[in-house]
Amino acid sequence: MKLTRSPEGYVIQVPDDVVMALGLHEGDEVQVVKPPIVTIDVSDEHREWAMDTIRKLSRHNPLPAGYKFDREEANAR
Repeated sequence: MKLTRSPEGYVIQVPDDVVMALGLHEGDEVQVVKPPIVTIDVSDEHREWAMDTIRKLSRHNPLPAGYKFDREEANAR
């Protein structure tokens, strides 16, 4: 998508496939909104409980020795 300025204001150029998927037509009024940012702080106790649960559920495919989940690495993907 691309934002350009026109004499009437700003114009957002939207790809045809997005327009079709949303069922839009030329002249339709649309509203662009910024979604709220939600952050969830997980306590160390909850994190340990989650890892214990994963270990219990992975009887057939145990986690490798020394496995440590890296949240930053996972979020970077």
